[in-house]
Formats: sequence, C-alpha cells, structure tokens
Amino acid sequence: MQIKNHYLKKAYAWLLPFTCVLCSHPSFANQDLCDPCLQALPRLEEGCIRCAIPLSIKGSLCGQCLQKNPPFDVTHALYSYELPITKLILELKFNHTLFNARLLGELLAIEIRQNWYKNKPLPDLIIPIPLHAARLKERGFNQALELARPIAHYLKRPLEIKHCHRTKLTSPQSTLLAAERQKNVRDAFDVSRNFTGLHVAVIDDVITTGNTMTEFCKVLKQQGVKQIDAWCCAKVK
Repeated sequence: MQIKNHYLKKAYAWLLPFTCVLCSHPSFANQDLCDPCLQALPRLEEGCIRCAIPLSIKGSLCGQCLQKNPPFDVTHALYSYELPITKLILELKFNHTLFNARLLGELLAIEIRQNWYKNKPLPDLIIPIPLHAARLKERGFNQALELARPIAHYLKRPLEIKHCHRTKLTSPQSTLLAAERQKNVRDAFDVSRNFTGLHVAVIDDVITTGNTMTEFCKVLKQQGVKQIDAWCCAKVK
C-alpha cells in the first residue's frame, strides 16, 4: 500500500504541477514557489544575536539587549517584513490562505535544519505563540500554530499546544503605537506546565517590537525553561 501511495503522489505531482503563489507560473521545486521568486524573497541579514535587529557587526548584541537582556536567548528571523512576505502573511491571517502557512513553515524548517541548527542541537519542543479563544473563534485558526505544524513534522519535534494559553483578549498589536504595545500584552499569557530544564523554540509569524514574544517568554522562564529560542518568519527592521 505504501508503494502504491508513493507512485500515486508522484503521478499527481506530474499531472498537477506546483504553481507559484507569487507569479502563478509553474514551480518545479516541489513547493508552491518558483525558484526565481524564492531567490527574490527579502532575506533578513544577520543582526543582534539576541533580538535579530540589524547590526553592522555580525554576531554581537545590540545596545538595548546589552542594557536589558530579553527573556529569550536567541532570535532567528528568516525574512524582512516587506513585500512579498507581507502579502503572504496578510493573506494567511485575514484571507484564510492556509497553504501560505505550509509554504512559509517549510521554508523556515529548511533554514532551521540546514543553516541555523546545522552544528548545534535542536530545541526539545516547539511552542507557537497562543491565540486568545475569542480571536481563534473569529479567525478560525492560529497562524503561529499553522506555521509550526510543518516545522515540527520536518524536524521531528513535539508541539506544545495544551498548556500555554492567551488569557487576555488584547487589541491587535499592529493597531497600537510602540509605547502602547508593551502594556497591551502585559499579563496576557498563562502556562500550566512545568518546563524545568527544557530547551524550547517559540514561534510566531512576525516580530515587530518584540513585546508579545517577550511577555510570553517571561512566563515560560517562570515555569523553569532553561533556554528559549525565538523563531519567526519575518522581522520588522
């Protein structure tokens, strides 16, 4: 049966080739993104090793992280939050284009395995940033979780989704000024599991000011997490 399914999948791929989500041309890369569009994506240059803000000196800490360390230990961001990444993420969040999550998750997973963690151990488990129940009902899905699913599958790492919750219904961070965002997410999360000694990766679609990631990771550290790696598809410069 497995052999039959293998050949069926190959036949479907041949009969129904992948189509690039950006230019609509056929893709021969076994994903919904052609190679020219893939190469043109705005990869984020290396920056601060703690928060990923762009720096001229690679492998160093920015002034803000030197003054006050965030509760996460490292940030890995694949793309700059600009076109066409903004298009893919906004379509995912507000147009229910869920295959964008699969595509972006696969791109992240490849980068994680082949570059970011090529010579160091992977985290013990993956935790998507929780979405409040009311927002989940409204949207129908948690975009961070949908990004995390293909990553967890590719990396063979468990997903933690049962014991981490967003208990405060906050305003969308994108609608607030930078000074209001920290207050908006304060005390927004609850974690009911003990993570003592574990190395975890926390994933979100976009990191802007980093306040949401910071607040959630503070609660994780209170539950004994040894190391937190922040992963995101895109980072606002």
